[in-house]
Amino acid sequence: MITMMKNSYISYFAIFVIVCGLILPFCSADVSFTDTSGDTITLPFAAKRIICLNSDAAEALVILGAGNSIIGLTDSTMKDTALMKHMPNAISVGDWQTPGIERILALKPDAVISYSSSKPKNAEQLKNAGINLIYLDCYKFNTLKQDITSLGTLIGADEKAEQYLTFMKKWEDEVTSRLKNIPEQDLPTAYIEGYSDYSAQGKDSGIDILMGIARGKNLAASLGEQWPKVTPEWVMSENPSVIIKTVSLKPDKTLEQVREEMIARTGFDSLDAVKEKQVFVLNGDLVYGPRSPAGLVYLAKALHPDECKDLNPKDVLQEYADTFVSGTEMGEYYAPVL
Repeated sequence: MITMMKNSYISYFAIFVIVCGLILPFCSADVSFTDTSGDTITLPFAAKRIICLNSDAAEALVILGAGNSIIGLTDSTMKDTALMKHMPNAISVGDWQTPGIERILALKPDAVISYSSSKPKNAEQLKNAGINLIYLDCYKFNTLKQDITSLGTLIGADEKAEQYLTFMKKWEDEVTSRLKNIPEQDLPTAYIEGYSDYSAQGKDSGIDILMGIARGKNLAASLGEQWPKVTPEWVMSENPSVIIKTVSLKPDKTLEQVREEMIARTGFDSLDAVKEKQVFVLNGDLVYGPRSPAGLVYLAKALHPDECKDLNPKDVLQEYADTFVSGTEMGEYYAPVL
């Protein structure tokens, strides 16, 4: 009898050990990842309720299939109709620079995501209120891969993150393979302008990184600032062979109108870029964020039409929409159409 009881206890103990071995890995739900600033972030569980102060991170979450997990957005992101249909549970938490702390606390988020390069002005107040403020840019091409990977870990969507990285790498490799043999001395020189007049895009700016892959020489890269202010005289003295303007779309002006205004600037008729009709305008959504592979293809084709004549940024946008964020294939992204 004692032997039978002893054997029973051993059997029960064995079952207990097996069950614990199966369950414990799932109970240990800590998630750990690196943010854009290089800091290691650890949370006790994958985030299910997320507020995005960063429109690019919001779009990245939609890519990862977590649009329903977004419960709060900034006013500017709420205006993006293409994205909003994928985030039906989101309400406004105010301006991205100074979001409403009380609104955020009321939503009880697991995480609040912001840009590392443009942190909220009340970041310390947010942290002091016990909010998990996480910096994931999701907009520069050279950090986008790591940011998407980290975001996938944050929400438990590693496979979907890998699917996007495969898409991104496919188009980067396509451009790189076509342009790798172009001699350095044959690379076109470019004046790249940001959203405001004569605000050049310098070294390590988002489009400067894309230009490096698309094999163009950014004339402002040597000015020692990421966004240097230049003069019309500087542009004319540099005489770029290509001009690229990035814009944030306004409802009262088309990209072609922006392009015509660039061409009509005083003294620009003397520039090689204008004479050769090498003036291009890009929607910022194709320069920064998850849609930037399409921007890379457009730049490569604008700079090197012979090598990239059969590439089409429209195909990249269509694949992106079909695979990740439907509706984003529509809209005005560039002028002229190549």
